[in-house]
Amino acid sequence: MSVDTHAASSPIPQAGEPVAKPKGLGIHRTGHVALFSPDPAASAEFAVRHLGFRHAGHDDHGRHYLAGHGPDAYSLVYSPGTSGLEAISYIVTDDAALEEAGAALIRAGIAVTRDDDISPFHPGPTLRFTTPAGHPVELRTGFAPDVPVAASTRRPAVAPAPIASDHVVVRTADMAREIAYATSKLGLMETSRIELPDGSPLMVFLRGSKLYHCLALAQADVDGLHHVQFTVKDGAAVLEAFEAMSKDDDVEILWGPVRHGPGHNVALYFRDHVGHIMEFSSEEETILDDENYSPMRWSGGDPRSADEWGTFPPESFK
Repeated sequence: MSVDTHAASSPIPQAGEPVAKPKGLGIHRTGHVALFSPDPAASAEFAVRHLGFRHAGHDDHGRHYLAGHGPDAYSLVYSPGTSGLEAISYIVTDDAALEEAGAALIRAGIAVTRDDDISPFHPGPTLRFTTPAGHPVELRTGFAPDVPVAASTRRPAVAPAPIASDHVVVRTADMAREIAYATSKLGLMETSRIELPDGSPLMVFLRGSKLYHCLALAQADVDGLHHVQFTVKDGAAVLEAFEAMSKDDDVEILWGPVRHGPGHNVALYFRDHVGHIMEFSSEEETILDDENYSPMRWSGGDPRSADEWGTFPPESFK
């Protein structure tokens, strides 16, 4: 599948300079994340037994669908394959917004595949395409509340209890090209970035609506998935997840609980059945005034950019 790889880099606004919301695809929030697994059934069972997800079914293609404790029919999918990211699925508000997004992709010269097949797991059309770095993206309609999903969901009585998918972090070799694509083509807004000593971006956080980020780009030597995140109800739920999962010999906890500087979310990192890095987090910052918001800059040398509580990620996390 070919994509437009010729977008020019967009400069970050200076401190105090308001940011206009870019025109784009109308992305509201993350709907679900699909990951490859050599044994989707075993990965799904692990997610249910150890990570707090719930079985939502499987299809004739070997995909296993897992629901959180929120309103979405499913938040995590395991598909037959080795490992890595099959798709980040973003939600737009309605059918008209999806049609507008498709037209915008065509105008931008981006190759897009439309799937109109209707099934229990695909109640409406889907648009699929890839970013210049090869990160797979899909768009579909879905639940689009005015507040973050966790805020509109009752607190589950169990732990761990993922509610919904909020963001994905991908490794990117060409940051300038991928940042430009995310802002000019996808229409995402930059919320903040962590910078290296030379001023180049180490990480960039991008949002579609109010939540701090639905996508983050991390500078790396190769393109690929870094981790997927699922929101839990609140800070206490993160701690409860940690307490439960730390007693489970089958779960490899990597880092946390921590409180990040960018986003200020309380987070816990661990591996799934395949080895993908996953995150449970809560209390992520929301941006309520796009026109008067200026993207923040963090120094990579500032330990608060990793954890305001003073810990650092292990080498296995990088």
